[in-house]
Amino acid sequence: MRDRLLLAPLLSIGLLLAMPLAAQPSAPATPKLQAVPSPDLSRLPAAAAAELRAQRASFDKSKDVLIGDPLAETYALLGATYARNGLFDAADVALTDATALAPQNGGWVYLRGLLAAMRKQHEQAIKLFEDAHRLSPDYLPIAVTLATARIDARDLDGARRVLEPWTQRKQAVPVTLLGDIAMQQKRPADAVAAYRRALEFQPEANRLNGLLADALAANGDAKGAAAERAKAGDRMPGLSDPIGRHMFAEREAGAPAKPAASPRDQAIDSALAQMEAGKFAEARRTLDGALQASKNDSMLLALYGRIETAAGNLDAADSRLRSALAADPKNSMALIGQALIAQMRNDDAASERLYRQAIDAEPKLVDARLGLGVLQQRNKRHDDARAQYKAALAVDAHNAEAWTRLVAVDAVSGRCADTLKILNDALRSTPDSPFLLQLFVRNVSTCANADADEKRMALDYAHKIYQANSAPVLAEAYALALAANGKWDEAVATEQGAMFIVLRDGGEKALVPYREILDQLRAHKLPTLPWSASSPLFNPQRPRVVPPAK
Repeated sequence: MRDRLLLAPLLSIGLLLAMPLAAQPSAPATPKLQAVPSPDLSRLPAAAAAELRAQRASFDKSKDVLIGDPLAETYALLGATYARNGLFDAADVALTDATALAPQNGGWVYLRGLLAAMRKQHEQAIKLFEDAHRLSPDYLPIAVTLATARIDARDLDGARRVLEPWTQRKQAVPVTLLGDIAMQQKRPADAVAAYRRALEFQPEANRLNGLLADALAANGDAKGAAAERAKAGDRMPGLSDPIGRHMFAEREAGAPAKPAASPRDQAIDSALAQMEAGKFAEARRTLDGALQASKNDSMLLALYGRIETAAGNLDAADSRLRSALAADPKNSMALIGQALIAQMRNDDAASERLYRQAIDAEPKLVDARLGLGVLQQRNKRHDDARAQYKAALAVDAHNAEAWTRLVAVDAVSGRCADTLKILNDALRSTPDSPFLLQLFVRNVSTCANADADEKRMALDYAHKIYQANSAPVLAEAYALALAANGKWDEAVATEQGAMFIVLRDGGEKALVPYREILDQLRAHKLPTLPWSASSPLFNPQRPRVVPPAK
């Protein structure tokens, strides 16, 4: 049945977060998540493996910074990419974690259903599609997918009940499916009406003319059938599915297959996996083998330097990175690697010079700008650090680390009012972002320049995100907003509730920054910084060599 429909997916992360949801009670606090495994990528085409390496690196870096819906989305998009590449076990874990983080978001349940369908788990897929439809009844692709699954299972009346609410919304796809159901139920007159209406909504979809011709013929109108058949073509009715798009293969039908991964790319992938597992000797052997075929490969040499740095061998790392730069003076991985080593050796001037070389070589390199900004902030050059964090956001407007560090550096340098303007501008385009709302709440609640109206607004926002997700970081933001509005007892109780969860999940050591905030709230003293004053956000530490685990 689905071959009659063209799901024309559009990439839109904004739409993922803005998808209408049914009103639901609060999500459970701090759900237990499974560790997403790092699957073997060596059998994938080089381009697919590279995409996955990059996405996994971004995921690993951001998952401890994001909260709420952005965190759930990060898990979901990683799972969808794994699924698209046939790595179903890892995909299942990532998507299960996404639904645990945002259990009322039908989009992530929908992706789990698509994964179940890809694994031929048809009964499980239908159940998940039903759950997704219950949570997000206004997202048409979920309704269409559920209806299609029911049609395939011969539950035609059930499929019709899902689709009928869409008949007044000028969407060709659900009406086309109603025509298909009518034909299967021997109701050709109803099918004729449905296909004609679908053509009104999408007249360029000339595949509908052929379906209409079949219905007219079944209804006894041979002349009308002949007229419609003359107009028939292969263009199917389209439906935008920005969520499901992530599960679909990028390669179009008939396009040549991507080449198999080269030995070099396989070596890079294997060495990265071995490094992440702490198997440095194995990673070295892997790269030694690859370098025999290409001894001056700049990327292999830069990766070798990265591995030696992780292993704590700075002299060996520096040697490899110098060789990488001799082969390619603009290798940004090598430049950033040398910048990191320079900081470990207390040479901040050299580190800054290397970061700037990396930025000159690749102006949109966010990692280099963040690294330089942290170095400058550690040296109390707050204006310079601020400029780097803003430049990083100009490249990647959703970069959580850049946002967090910008709020922190402005707070410690007395520019919280400037941050408030930037956050307001960002919230105009993404007004429902729990992450940005949390930053807004923390900034306003602790900013001496915020007025009473802004503090009341911050309390409204804080209550909204806390009701949706009572994770400790959101609970603390809510506590700060309560305190900023003079509700001290409620603020103390909220912070204590957050600390109970932190103690349960992270132990006594994790309580330290929360206890600092609690002591101030108990004394009816409003913190002047958005996070605990002892936070590394305000006191960036110099990178140091961490000996590998024995």
